Amino acid sequence: MPDRLPRVLTLVAFLVGVGVITGAAMMPAAPFDTMATSIRIAKTADRTTARPGDTVNYTVTVTNTGTTAINGAEFSDDLSDVLDDARLNSATSDSGSTRHSSHALTWQGDLPSGAKATISYSARVTDPRAGNGRLTDKVTSTTTGNNCPAGSRDSACSTSTPVS
Repeated sequence: MPDRLPRVLTLVAFLVGVGVITGAAMMPAAPFDTMATSIRIAKTADRTTARPGDTVNYTVTVTNTGTTAINGAEFSDDLSDVLDDARLNSATSDSGSTRHSSHALTWQGDLPSGAKATISYSARVTDPRAGNGRLTDKVTSTTTGNNCPAGSRDSACSTSTPVS
């Protein structure tokens, strides 16, 4: 056992790391945050193609995959390349608030760790067809730790539905 003592002490010192042992309690020498802020945004459309008169239903799911609550999580969905070919019907969310202004749909809400918000909306393709013949949109968010920041190439952040 005596030959193991230096290894045990080395292991304890390694595990303590930046902490200082005082009696039986460990107190960190510097504050650190082990709680990660992270959200996952995923956007889907229920059609791979559309025709004039069709309704396309969209769903955006925002999930707090981190270990801390997020107050004021948000995203914006640029609908300008959808609304040149279609008209927005309705928008709802099971938590938080959803707004439509000009050519964007925005959502904001609080998400406890592990919670999910589902935002749904639909757009009806104009008849006769107008615009560029493609319903393309992209979600962006400024919430810390999200997968859809401006400039993201994550395919979960956008949809594109051709209109025939």
